[in-house]
Amino acid sequence: MLAFLTQFAKAPKANIVFLYHDSSVQPAPTQYTDPLELLGDIRMLHLTQEQKDELRAKLRSDLATSDEREIWRHRALRKNLIHSLGQIV
Repeated sequence: MLAFLTQFAKAPKANIVFLYHDSSVQPAPTQYTDPLELLGDIRMLHLTQEQKDELRAKLRSDLATSDEREIWRHRALRKNLIHSLGQIV
């Protein structure tokens, strides 16, 4: 999570809109073929293919220093930040 938060050192000030909320009843994927699956439903973000590829790369980088459960636990925060800041984090 620390590596994830350090990305915001250069981010502009913004109001964070909390559209996404974690659901404790939704189980984390045990097997996945696409790292985007670790974020759950991302349809409201309306990402282009290029943005999805950028997000996949960031998630793969996070997986090198963290694990799937950590990404899953913080998925709502990440989606809210992407939505609010208008940039892939």
